[in-house]
Amino acid sequence: MRLAALLLVAVAGSAFAQRMLPPAGQLGELEAYSPMQSVKIDGEVYRTAPGLRIYNAAGALLVPQQVLQMPKDSKVWYQIEKSTGFAWRIWFLGNEEYANLKQRFEKPSFVTATEPQLRTQE
Repeated sequence: MRLAALLLVAVAGSAFAQRMLPPAGQLGELEAYSPMQSVKIDGEVYRTAPGLRIYNAAGALLVPQQVLQMPKDSKVWYQIEKSTGFAWRIWFLGNEEYANLKQRFEKPSFVTATEPQLRTQE
């Protein structure tokens, strides 16, 4: 009985375990990466910050050689420094995680006066 309860708790806990990403980010596709120089995301080239951190879909920190081996057009969540415009944090996303984020942060093409505007949680 105790074993069954522990298994139930473990399964329920894993179903709700999600990676915490900062809300002040953007979805995109990483098209190119040049270590210590620049990244190209959704056609836009950003210089990389000296302290750029790149994480895989499991949340592990990647070294530049690992990033170069990732598939082209990988889905990412990224942050740009406001003061410099440099890319400073990038997270590779799994397909399910990308679909959830895309749905959550998708904005309508226009908003009329009678429609409420979408707000993201921060």
